[in-house]
Amino acid sequence: MTQSPPVITQICLVVHDAEQASANWSKVLGVQQAPVEILPTEGLLHYTYEKAAEYSGCKVAKYELGHFILELMQPAETPSPWRTFLDNHGQGVFHFCLYVDDRKAMYDTLADIGAEQPYHVGYFGKGSYSYVDTKAQLGLELSINNMADTSHLMELLVNGLAKPLDEVK
Repeated sequence: MTQSPPVITQICLVVHDAEQASANWSKVLGVQQAPVEILPTEGLLHYTYEKAAEYSGCKVAKYELGHFILELMQPAETPSPWRTFLDNHGQGVFHFCLYVDDRKAMYDTLADIGAEQPYHVGYFGKGSYSYVDTKAQLGLELSINNMADTSHLMELLVNGLAKPLDEVK
């Protein structure tokens, strides 16, 4: 079976103020302003450096722009990958999101160019995403997304019978 090439599905910008950034992007794009919502956390499992993490209070606005989504992320004050980025770099491009059929194959490809394994992974019932620091190799971070039923894996994780990323090792 031939795999589809990765597709850039999202560009995430980390911003200080999601409301203001959304208003500005609305004007620039000539479209209705995207609503700013609190990032949903229900039904999600997040792990950063293999430790369970909760990222409540983050605000997000999303613009569907044909073949990709522009995501504006305002992190909460609590620790998160987005808060770390904002504190260290200010506003800017946090990641490009690649949708892939095979996460392990993509991680192997990224390892071939010198990138480490993902430092952050999130699971939801119908898929997963992970953040890979590829700034040295590609100039930005990548989010690797895959759509697959993860409900059984999530149950194993919650019950301590699996570790984050076990499914791709």
